[in-house]
Amino acid sequence: MSVEDLLNQIEDLLEEGKGSLLGGGKIKVDADAIRSIISEIRISMPDEVIQARKIAAERKVILSQASDAAELKLKQADIQAKKLVEEHEITKNAEVNAQEIINEAKRQASELVEKAKANSNEIVSNAQKWAAELRNNASNFVETIMNESDQILSQSIDDFSKSLNKVRIASQQLKTATAKKTGAN
Repeated sequence: MSVEDLLNQIEDLLEEGKGSLLGGGKIKVDADAIRSIISEIRISMPDEVIQARKIAAERKVILSQASDAAELKLKQADIQAKKLVEEHEITKNAEVNAQEIINEAKRQASELVEKAKANSNEIVSNAQKWAAELRNNASNFVETIMNESDQILSQSIDDFSKSLNKVRIASQQLKTATAKKTGAN
């Protein structure tokens, strides 16, 4: 299950949460279910790292292919240059043409390798940024949920304690009133 799906599950749990008697936009949620989803998110995180590694491996393949293509261009240019020298009567012109072809092939090969490096670096960089951003967003989201849950629980405990004290006071007042009534009879 993807991290996005797990985050959607947390949002669903928040939507399904029961409103607090105190109001104020606070809800009661199933903390165990949220903890379970957080655990699954942590387990799912290595997938993004694996994807980043796969992209890095693909980068090596791209660079290797670009290098092979550059070598092929150089060999083709060399072969063509030799043919020109053999076929033309004026060797000097053939050498000049051959050198131009070799220089152009080297330039094209260099451009091809540079483009491949730039593209693969951009892919790796974007993948790393995406994975880091996803981890940060998930971590921040989970932290927010846990903080809100802690606040709701703390408020509920405080409210329960206040209500319990009020019951105790009322009970004490009732006992006192009953004792006064019994003593007055």
